[in-house]
Amino acid sequence: MKPTYNPSKIKHKRTHGFFARMNSTTGQNVINRRRKKGRKKLTA
Repeated sequence: MKPTYNPSKIKHKRTHGFFARMNSTTGQNVINRRRKKGRKKLTA
């Protein structure tokens, strides 16, 4: 049986990265929320 979690950096960036977030309005809300909260790291 193969492991269920097979990490891929490119896949992770494409789904959770900054540009992926900025593409949608809801994603922009996520970034703004995290900025307001003062997160050091906004996206993956």
